[in-house]
Parts: sequence; C-alpha cells; structure tokens
Amino acid sequence: MINVETIYAHFLNKKQIENRAKYTKLEGQWSASSAGSCFKKQILRKEDVKEPPLDDRVMRLLRLGTVMHTDIEESLTQYINDPDSKYQSNNATIFIEHQVRLPEFNVIGHLDIGVVQGKSVKVFDIKTCASYKWRMKFGRKPDPKGNPGYNLQLATYLYGFIEEQMNAEDAYNGVEWDREMSLLWYNKDTSAMREEYVGNEWIKKALDYWSDLNDYAGEGSEALIPGSYGTPMENWECRYCGFKDIHCPGIN
Repeated sequence: MINVETIYAHFLNKKQIENRAKYTKLEGQWSASSAGSCFKKQILRKEDVKEPPLDDRVMRLLRLGTVMHTDIEESLTQYINDPDSKYQSNNATIFIEHQVRLPEFNVIGHLDIGVVQGKSVKVFDIKTCASYKWRMKFGRKPDPKGNPGYNLQLATYLYGFIEEQMNAEDAYNGVEWDREMSLLWYNKDTSAMREEYVGNEWIKKALDYWSDLNDYAGEGSEALIPGSYGTPMENWECRYCGFKDIHCPGIN
C-alpha cells in the first residue's frame, strides 16, 4: 500500500525547491521577508552557507500559510476582474505579490497586497497562527512585545512600495502621501480573521535595521559573537535556527 505522508513530504520538498528557484533573483541581496532576523543568520545566508532542510512537520505548517495566501490572492484577482465589483469604480489599484526594492539597502522582496488610491498607500501582510498565538495577540492580556519581526517586514514593504508609487513631482517637492499598513491574521484552528494595524513609526525602525545589518555584513559572519547586538535579535531565534550547533553555538 502507499504511504500518503511520505508522498506528501516529497511533494512539499519539490514545492520548496520550486519556490527557491522562483526567487533566485534574491541571490546576493537581503530578502525583505527576513527583516528582524539575527544578523549572523542573515550574513551566513548571504555567504551561501547552506541550512539543513526543514523537517516534514515544519514544511506542512508552512504549506498551510501558502495555501491561505493563494486563496486570498485568488479572491482579490477575481474581485479586480469582476465588472460588477466596487473595484471598478473606486479608483484604487490593487497589487498582489508585487516586487519591491530598497536599492540603498540592497533589499528586495514581494509584498502580499498593496493598494494605491490617489495619494494614499496601504500594504497588507498575511499571517497564519494557532490559537495560542491568537490569544497572545488579541486576548485579555496581549503580549506587550507584539511581533517586532513582522512589523519590520511590513514596514520594509511599505517603504519600498511608496517609494516606487510616489510620483517624481511629489517626491521632489517633499509631498507626503498617506500611508497605512496592517497584518492580516488568520487563525488556523478557528478560521477567524482579524486585521491588526501597525504604526508608521516602524518604518524608521526597519530602515535602521537594514542600515545596521549592512554595516555588520562588512565584518563577515565569523566576527559576530552570539549575545552581541543583533546576534540574535531575540533570544528565541536560536531554538529554531538551522545554523545552531553547526556554524554558531547560539545562546543559552
């Protein structure tokens, strides 16, 4: 008889390889989706040090997020193309899986959803989570730390997107466009969805992160000592890092 779990694992591994090939253009540049990650991990990746492959359970978790992304993107595509939808008359333009660049920081990435209407810009990043994470975010006693890594990613997308969309005249004259960004959460256990607004103060924090990372990259990964600034950015990173105990001892 067939082993469905094994067959599915091979399928996910193939998908992972296809996705990596799709984004080979990222080679030699920082990926916007990695904003907020440990400096040493970032630099090891840029030095083309290979990480161990993901285990089957993690690949299944990631696939759930991919399926949700695909569904939401497909719904937006249908909305855009439906002649009876409000989209046809609201003078807004929706961008899906849109590439953004921050050439001054050597960063490239793909935002989930971007919307431009007049001189207003908004970006969304889709995130899936389990009920425990959901309660930590939206329960009676939300985690005060929030999700700094996700906020930095989102702010990176917004900055790159608005730099691209703003017309040259407004940019030259220093005209400020309205800007918003949100994390769109999907609870994998209950199928609840909720939008979380993120403040624009994260834009400066994101630019500071990329500026610091570029400065440290010049020293090479060997110069970065676990426990020093940016290595890691948050202590929990080491528990899930593929480089730990191979190229880096991590922190206790």
